[in-house]
Amino acid sequence: MSTFSARHGQQAAMIGTRESATAFVIHAVESTGAATRADFDIDRIVSTAHALSDDWDVEALQPDTFWRIAATCLTP
Repeated sequence: MSTFSARHGQQAAMIGTRESATAFVIHAVESTGAATRADFDIDRIVSTAHALSDDWDVEALQPDTFWRIAATCLTP
């Protein structure tokens, strides 16, 4: 098995988990360069999104919904 196949399989196994949701949230909040994970309560974003959608696939949320959740989870 190639390294790519092993990594791809590992990523596929991670989809739909709390870990994949956390990774997505961290990437989303840091991707604009305007904030870092320290500016947000990442665990609270993940937990709120999961409770709202009953799924760990945070990426499936509408962007407006995701950012409304994130906005309520800014750290002081």
